Amino acid sequence: MAADVDDALRPPPGNPRFPLLDAMRAVAAISIVVTHASGVSNFNTDNVLGAYTARLNFGVCIFFLLSGFLLYRPFVAARREGRPPIGIRAFVRRRVLRIVPAYWVALILLAIYPGLLGFSDHWWRFFTFTQIYWTDSVVQGIGPAWTLAIEASFYVILPFLAAGIARLRPSVGGEIGILVGIAIATLAFRYAIQEWTAPFSEWRVLHNTLLSYMDWFCYGMILAVVSVAMHGREAGSRVMRFIIRRPWAPWLAAAVVFWLVATQLDLSRGFYVVYTQANFLGEHVGYALCAALLLLPAVFGDWAGGWPRRLLALSWMGWLGLISYGIFLWHSTIMLEINDHGAQGWLPGSGFLSLLLVTLAIVIPIATLSYYVVERPALKLKDPKRRRGTPAAGRADSTPPRVAQHAEP
Repeated sequence: MAADVDDALRPPPGNPRFPLLDAMRAVAAISIVVTHASGVSNFNTDNVLGAYTARLNFGVCIFFLLSGFLLYRPFVAARREGRPPIGIRAFVRRRVLRIVPAYWVALILLAIYPGLLGFSDHWWRFFTFTQIYWTDSVVQGIGPAWTLAIEASFYVILPFLAAGIARLRPSVGGEIGILVGIAIATLAFRYAIQEWTAPFSEWRVLHNTLLSYMDWFCYGMILAVVSVAMHGREAGSRVMRFIIRRPWAPWLAAAVVFWLVATQLDLSRGFYVVYTQANFLGEHVGYALCAALLLLPAVFGDWAGGWPRRLLALSWMGWLGLISYGIFLWHSTIMLEINDHGAQGWLPGSGFLSLLLVTLAIVIPIATLSYYVVERPALKLKDPKRRRGTPAAGRADSTPPRVAQHAEP
């Protein structure tokens, strides 16, 4: 029950939990670990299944859509339900406590051992989430943290974007139109940078900033607008009824989209991909569509059953989602270190599976420690004025809860 959820794990006061999204966070994190292990072990290029493992970096897209949905929804709900707006100070405090302590601890410890590329020269960039603005540090430090730096920049602009949209007092359709417009502008920017700059030019660094990824957050924000607008009214929409009753259908569509991206766009399977204009935009849009389709059964009708929701409701999936931030932060550096010590041969059979399983065996305990020693204590400070006995946030709908609840993003 929501009342039993630890204060550290609750969404902003007055907002519902979407517990199945915890497992989607686990899917995103494990996808990223798998694609890195398959790349390091050359499975991506040497095995026919590498066409698919090379594209599992779309886990980043899942993370971005989750942030867009979960962080924007409270702003929309407060405005449309006539409640006080979300305070910038409270929003910033929650975001800082969510990402900074665990990241800084990982950054310091990994810099001590086994060492981080570029740390001695650019340490201040890594601590301030600004490494993405220089070509010589984009993927240095904790390599995957370039996406975390994009997340941080989204956190900076979101309260102001939400306030600007609120001043316009748009209808539901108007608000969706604004977000679609921002997404189209992002795609146009990606097209322009790809078309008008030479490969490896200084301008290409803009591909690793929010300017090139804002549309992924916008798709999550659109889901947030629809979620608020349809709250308690799902039965009145034929589309909503279809998603609630047939959660397998969006997942089947996601599988088809993923197959198309993995096999039909002639994408390179290496870490550093040289794109054509067509497959550059095709991969980006395909990832977004795939991620959105995967999220639909968890956002709408999480109480309604169906095998996708039963899978997402598994306790171990929720637990992996709980510690997924630590998995994300620690896995890459540890994977590269143990690979240098022959981890591909530590287990019999596939070098890819050996590297993947050994990495997970090391990283999951570290991520668990990170959550319970660093993240959870920090998260308990996010709502200092909440008193014991304050009513907990409701669920995403009025149906009695049937699944476990874990941490917010």
